[in-house]
Amino acid sequence: MTFSDGYEKIKSQLGFDIAESILECGDAGIWLWNVQTGETVFNEKWAKIIGFCLADLQPVSIETWLNHAHPDDLPRSQALLEAHFNGLSERYICEARMKHKNGHWVKVLDKGQVKSWDEHGKPEWMFGVHIDITEQWQKECEVESLHNKLQRFTDNLPGFVYQHVIDKHDNESFPFASSKVKDIYGCSAEQILQSAELAMQAVHPDDLQRVEQSIADSKTNLTQWHQVYRINHPIKGVIWVEGKSSPIAQSDGSIEWNGYLEDVTDEVKCNEKIKLLTAVFSTTSRGILITTPEPKIVDVNPAFERITGYKKEDVVGKSPAILSAKQQPAEFYAAMWKELLLSGRWQGEVWNKRKSGEVFPEMLSIDALYDEAGCVSHYIGAFDDISSIVEKRQFLTELVNQDPLTKLLNRRGLDIQLHAFMQDKQGTQPFAIIYIDLDNFKLVNDTFGHEQGDNLLITISEQLLLQLREQDTLARIGGDEFVVILPSLSSLKLCNEVAMRCTEAVKRAAKKYHTPYPVSVSYGISLYPINGNSIKTLLQHADEMMYKMKQQHKV
Repeated sequence: MTFSDGYEKIKSQLGFDIAESILECGDAGIWLWNVQTGETVFNEKWAKIIGFCLADLQPVSIETWLNHAHPDDLPRSQALLEAHFNGLSERYICEARMKHKNGHWVKVLDKGQVKSWDEHGKPEWMFGVHIDITEQWQKECEVESLHNKLQRFTDNLPGFVYQHVIDKHDNESFPFASSKVKDIYGCSAEQILQSAELAMQAVHPDDLQRVEQSIADSKTNLTQWHQVYRINHPIKGVIWVEGKSSPIAQSDGSIEWNGYLEDVTDEVKCNEKIKLLTAVFSTTSRGILITTPEPKIVDVNPAFERITGYKKEDVVGKSPAILSAKQQPAEFYAAMWKELLLSGRWQGEVWNKRKSGEVFPEMLSIDALYDEAGCVSHYIGAFDDISSIVEKRQFLTELVNQDPLTKLLNRRGLDIQLHAFMQDKQGTQPFAIIYIDLDNFKLVNDTFGHEQGDNLLITISEQLLLQLREQDTLARIGGDEFVVILPSLSSLKLCNEVAMRCTEAVKRAAKKYHTPYPVSVSYGISLYPINGNSIKTLLQHADEMMYKMKQQHKV
């Protein structure tokens, strides 16, 4: 065993008589260092660890160590030496890198202890060894590299990846935790590695017992753990998380779970919203149908089935036109689709039919749903059966626009009808008006009473209607005054023929009522637009013509 110069002197001084025979059996590099003078002694194996012969390093000193040690490791080595010198550690132990002769780095485990102190209690000679731990260091580096790759991989996953262990004494720990733990528990990976309690401390109190029980069950039965629960996050507030992991029983009696946790708050809220919308869809009194853009029905709610009589299976896959009562013209539906395509919404009254064939009115609203590309994905139609409302509306309309005795249009209804005729085709369609007045009708009331007079008016109304076409209109605008509207007629001769038929019909109806003077008719005719361009002018002209005839009857 070869030592550097001075070994014999130091051996004699310190009494290391058998050191050589003992140390020859090991692979350790030996060093002796005078802390106060810097004098050092190394053996051949000390030099061999870094690829040298001891002769190559002569003369040796503490500088030999300082020149070959990695500069980044020297401050830690110095700090550990100071701690040993001050009695804070029994021995000096430090891992350090050293520069090999070939240029690469090796790692040594440097151990030493002060063997002599001077009269002032200061360290003098220190004895130590260098053990080559390069192979172990390289394996650790490989493991650390793999760990870093795993860390980078898991840090880029959407959730918190972890390894959770409960040992046989029920002590819990997290040997591995990705950085996404901050998104779940609000702490760092380092913090949860140090204290597994942080995980349970963050669980919402209302969910804690359930979560703890689920972990206990997974441990006992070695079944997959899967839970959705709330976390009191220090920044985000209450969040929902979902976790899955599979337990593995280890030979030392511990149970290991490898799994993940992810924030599912948005998903939970979305599911809650869907549940609410589903409840509304199922329980609302409005009929709802959902269609594709074509359109084809894809779903209906119970109210739809109740209102229409159709079951879901009757209509799914079919066009909504199956409901149409065909009471609106094609122009109506063309306008509806135009508005839908432009604004994404349409609302109005339509007439549909039930499965029984019964026609009914409904108030319908249609809304378009759009996908991420801005294209229509579905249409949602919601409707109410407004039969009772329409009936009431029609009843009120009749009260306002209808003569209660004869059920004919009254003066207000007549004005509405005339206005419609004048608006038709921008007023280019001709029509005629016959103003009819009953002569001597008051004698019926005076002779036979008002009830008989009313009966005669009803009979006259019925007889006048028999003289008219289906498209003609008859209105009672006063006690014994009637007006006839004759669409598309512009011939005065034809109008006179209609008026004469009406005159004869009145005479037949009043024949059984013997009054001092018989009930007869005076009438006047107006032609649109020949005799006027306004309702007032037309009626006034017809009234004047009627009055002239009445004067002639009195002569």
